[in-house]
Amino acid sequence: GGMSIPAVGLTGGIGSGKSTASAMFAELGVPVLDLDAVGHGLTSPGSPVLGELAEAFGADILKPDGTLDRAYLAEHCFADAVRTRRLNRIMHPRIWAEEQRWLEEQKAPYALIEASVLIESNGVARMDAVVVILAGLEVRRQRVLAKGMKAPVFDAVVARQCDDEKRSDVADFIIRNDGDMTSLERQVRQVHERLLARFGAAGPP
Repeated sequence: GGMSIPAVGLTGGIGSGKSTASAMFAELGVPVLDLDAVGHGLTSPGSPVLGELAEAFGADILKPDGTLDRAYLAEHCFADAVRTRRLNRIMHPRIWAEEQRWLEEQKAPYALIEASVLIESNGVARMDAVVVILAGLEVRRQRVLAKGMKAPVFDAVVARQCDDEKRSDVADFIIRNDGDMTSLERQVRQVHERLLARFGAAGPP
């Protein structure tokens, strides 16, 4: 592919507030790609990927209307290490290809790649910098259960994701999201300004 702008990975555990933070980066003019959304797009009904997943995991992963049953996937695949690896082997190379194509189209000092399993999928190697969002487990649990996820599913996802210690080790920038929106916004702006400085762009006037 051609030249692409610096890619900054944004990751954090389930319920840490990644999408909220990435929306704030987008408001500051940063192009944002949500890798989870890319994965969703790749598994639309009739897609070759969906056929491959059904072959790997059985027709039960499909709803009667032919769409991917994400709840089934979460319960049966993400809760099992072997299945998670198998799923990732199918999904990740295709997601990376989409990411690369997208990056080459962006015009900005840097672009943000939002991904829940950036570290677990060895995606850090593809990034020029990594921003990690941390929040206490209880805060995250309450946020996610409030959205309707069942506690055992939340626990299984947490068990599959790496821990905050590992996240902190790979982070160039850490944002704490246990507090309010104002605190999150302030931290996002600070990180944005430091990224602009790092990648040689002038900050806001």
